[in-house]
Amino acid sequence: MEPAIKHGRNISKSSRPRSSTKGPLDQPEDPLEAEVSSVVRTSMIQCTGDHEMYTGASFSSLDPLAPEELLSGLEKDLSFLLRYDNYHSLSQVDIPHALRAEFFSPKSDEALASSLGTLERLLAEGHFLLAAYLCGAVLTSPMVSHNEIKLIFALFYTRLACLELSGNTIIAAQESKALEDLSSTFYYVDPKHKATEANDHQPVYPRHIAPWPLRVLAIRLQSIGFGDSRRGIGGLYEIGLEARREIMRPDLDPAEREIWRQRLSDLGIRTVNLLIEMGDLKAARRSLESLRQTEPANEVTRLRSVLLLLSIGNIDTARQLCVDFDAAGDALFKPLLSMAEGRYDAAVLEWRALLDIKDRKSDDAIISQNLAVCLLYTGQLSDARQVLESLVQTPHSFSSLVFNLATVYELCSDKSVQLKHGLVEAIANQPVTGYTNLDRLNAEFKL
Repeated sequence: MEPAIKHGRNISKSSRPRSSTKGPLDQPEDPLEAEVSSVVRTSMIQCTGDHEMYTGASFSSLDPLAPEELLSGLEKDLSFLLRYDNYHSLSQVDIPHALRAEFFSPKSDEALASSLGTLERLLAEGHFLLAAYLCGAVLTSPMVSHNEIKLIFALFYTRLACLELSGNTIIAAQESKALEDLSSTFYYVDPKHKATEANDHQPVYPRHIAPWPLRVLAIRLQSIGFGDSRRGIGGLYEIGLEARREIMRPDLDPAEREIWRQRLSDLGIRTVNLLIEMGDLKAARRSLESLRQTEPANEVTRLRSVLLLLSIGNIDTARQLCVDFDAAGDALFKPLLSMAEGRYDAAVLEWRALLDIKDRKSDDAIISQNLAVCLLYTGQLSDARQVLESLVQTPHSFSSLVFNLATVYELCSDKSVQLKHGLVEAIANQPVTGYTNLDRLNAEFKL
């Protein structure tokens, strides 16, 4: 019986056979997990280094466009998010013993700033499950008052994001229901009206009090929790209309307008991603084509577009879009296109050529892993194992690398279980970098 190897970000369900490694087109349980991780780091962690630097101050700056003048002194009762029964019990039963760490619970007399500082440190280290546990403990403790709007939303967002990053997306989806309907009037407040303003005749729209990252994440999680993908599509379109309305405001600062443009572009990509998850590839293709025609895409958006085009099997369009990249970007996507077409021998040569480019060292780990996947598909099992093990020794330990190496162990040895446990020990002894989830599940090691 063939071992279970996963290929996440599938090019197309009909364009190639199902495979079982995690390569460059792979899609984890949550396809936007990397973006959630990025938001957690950029929005919640602004300090790294000594413990004295973790003050908890970053939890007040989750959304740079939050209506500060409206939130200050606003009386909103968010006690429904502080209820103990909102939060599931978390355990480390599914985590290998070598990777387990003790849950941190605030003491009865501990100051809020101290708990927030500890939470920042856990996030910076990559202990996402421990951070999720601490968020729940703080939210249900007397330290947080029901009207501390910014703090409650920041902690709730961090809880959901960390659950997702630690492989507990279903729990996060269930807990996101506590927000109920984010489009209800409860979450909107009217701006303070200034009669002296010159543009007093302009329409004034209510402002949402929840931070933007939480709204975007909650839309996806609630669509999972309620088992309704169309709910997610509708939610993205709804906040997309709000983003367009903000962009059209004549009194908006240019820097803020650019942020709203980036948010709108991001929503478009997320919509296509959700359509792919729903299996509606035709609608995804039309939506993506519409985005390419109407939105002036930056480099990141174009990169995401190419990956989505490969996900729906539209290889020709992806190749045309790659023409717009510079030499470095074109070189990166050339082997991806070869893999999408099943030309793994050619992809091996192209990945090796990329590794010889001296100015791409920051991408070496991902390139090497993709090389190992191609080596595996071309029957060069020993070479694939050598490449993956060298990455672990470097040291690297991202999720797809761990999964792929565990798969190679299953294919090449009768003692795969012992080899996997050795892999667990090797990763447990790696230095903490803060770029990888440390609370890894047994499933990542195929244990």
